[in-house]
Amino acid sequence: MTHNNVNLEGKIKAEAIRLGFSLCGFTSPESPAGFERYEKWLSKGHHAGMTYLDTPRHLTMRQHPNQLVPGVKTIISLGWPYTLQPVDTRESPTMGWVAGYTTGMDYHLLLPTKLNQLIDFIQNELQIKVHAQAFTDSAPILEREIASRAGLGWIGKNACLISPLVGSAFLLAEVFIDYPLQPDKVFIADRCGSCHRCMDACPTGCIQLDRTIDSGRCISYLTIEHKGPIPEELRSSLGKWLFGCDICQSVCPWNSKTQSNFEHTINWSIEDVQAILSSTFEEFSNLYKESAYYRTKLKGFQRNALIWLGNNGSVESSLLIKEFLLQSMDPELIESADWALKKLNSQK
Repeated sequence: MTHNNVNLEGKIKAEAIRLGFSLCGFTSPESPAGFERYEKWLSKGHHAGMTYLDTPRHLTMRQHPNQLVPGVKTIISLGWPYTLQPVDTRESPTMGWVAGYTTGMDYHLLLPTKLNQLIDFIQNELQIKVHAQAFTDSAPILEREIASRAGLGWIGKNACLISPLVGSAFLLAEVFIDYPLQPDKVFIADRCGSCHRCMDACPTGCIQLDRTIDSGRCISYLTIEHKGPIPEELRSSLGKWLFGCDICQSVCPWNSKTQSNFEHTINWSIEDVQAILSSTFEEFSNLYKESAYYRTKLKGFQRNALIWLGNNGSVESSLLIKEFLLQSMDPELIESADWALKKLNSQK
């Protein structure tokens, strides 16, 4: 090694855990081995409306991480834990289910502070100035490929990175630094075995055999990233999901080993969902500007609420949807509201 700080790598990992991360590993900035799979995924159109993923810049940076941050010598890959939404088939009050990672402050706002604290720690340990850049779902990086190369886990059949230590309930983040650290061993084992619970449980059949996702059928994509109406043939499959989806992770045996993955998930009552229909832009912004819900903006969340009410609503919901129709001027939301009313009427 080029540094004299004994066990610097161990100290960095310990500090990452102290800051709240559940995983930390190191790798080099070479091209990820899985880039070809990414290209095939794009060629099938499985990135749906995320057309930016197919731009020359995104392709180049994902294939060559050293071009994202010139001079990078080490990529530190980190996992930030969150709780999953348990998929419980028993009789329970009708609730709007939200993906576990969406509760609390939006990680795009939370994690940069934590990552910068880790950078400060590294500089204090080295007593030299290092050039470092932190990312969390904010740059063209093949995060799971890099994390697997950093020893964090393997890419599962549901396309999530799975750690044998903590399952898959974590968000990935990276620190690119121009300082050489000892790389961790690549995680090469595939511990999914013959299990296919995730594929069996997916309501829309979006999980592909090559461990990728057809985004255009994925509930998480449809309720968060997708702009415009949710395809009519998939609306009933959303079930109780209001924002995101945790099904493929909740049924994974590697997550059931870690019971803490299923604690403290916040769901929405039917009254909460109904209230979204009468929210103003200002009210929505004031309540959710620091949460993941803000990513859909009010229109996207109202679309989700209308589909959810169509699947789970009541007589009172019908009245509120009719009021919404009288006030809305948006043709896409009007179409979703009409669908919801028809769905509710068909259930009488």
